[in-house]
Amino acid sequence: MMAVPQAEPNAHSLREVADDTLAMARAAQEKLDSNETSTTIHELRVALKRWRALLRLLEDSIGDETVALRHEASSLAREFSRSRDAQTALDALADVVKPRDAKTPPLSERTKATLTQRLEDARKAIEAEHLHPEAIQHLRDSLARASACAANWPLEHIRFDDIVTALAKSYRRTRRRRPREWDTAGPEEVHDFRKAVVAFRYQLDLIAPLWPKMWNTFIDEVQKLRTQLGRSNDLVALRGLIQPKQPLAPWRSRLTPRIDTRQQFHLSRARSLSGRVFAESPRSFRKRIEALAEAAADSP
Repeated sequence: MMAVPQAEPNAHSLREVADDTLAMARAAQEKLDSNETSTTIHELRVALKRWRALLRLLEDSIGDETVALRHEASSLAREFSRSRDAQTALDALADVVKPRDAKTPPLSERTKATLTQRLEDARKAIEAEHLHPEAIQHLRDSLARASACAANWPLEHIRFDDIVTALAKSYRRTRRRRPREWDTAGPEEVHDFRKAVVAFRYQLDLIAPLWPKMWNTFIDEVQKLRTQLGRSNDLVALRGLIQPKQPLAPWRSRLTPRIDTRQQFHLSRARSLSGRVFAESPRSFRKRIEALAEAAADSP
């Protein structure tokens, strides 16, 4: 294997990434302590996703401790996910009610206001039920444990070669999770691909400084793919809320065709974007990172 020169100070240090990510999670936890929940759940979930992505990248270098911490972070995300699910349904509702063509009659402002209020009420009820002191204390303890572990890791001594290997492995794993048949792919298959894309997207931030112009273009493509998959996932949440005995059940017949149409649109865009993002082989992807790392190391 060709030795890749260390790219510091061009690449972000792993220590900085770990500290910043955990600081972001702690800031969200402190807002929850103060009952600031409007955007805090989203901020917390973003921090936990970044943390899990970093832990996966460090798994071969640090060992089993990263696996345990990643599972714990996943458990934390699930604890706070139900409130976020209600918010994603609100985002999906905004997507489906927007007038797009003459074939689909627009919903009245009164109907849109009623649907929005139903989802807002559901979100507040979920927050009241799940954002209790015990859950927040569990979050606080878990973040303290993660910080203590990370402080003892020899992150400064991890070779860039190891990061390249881990990132290429992540690229391969994500590439393999692409649905083979997009037209018949189920929600779980698309969701698994989306989770892999999200982790890969955060991991790319580590190498973006090697050649900002090129990598920012690639990251933009990955972000567009993530957005389309995310919007499809939001529609899955909304679809769950129009089922019998759910808050939006009375509007099921009116919302179902809108959800179907928008989901087909987002998945079609995702299929096209994934073909571009994952066009090259994992081996070629790795060689590209190595070449850029050498160029960055040789540049004045």
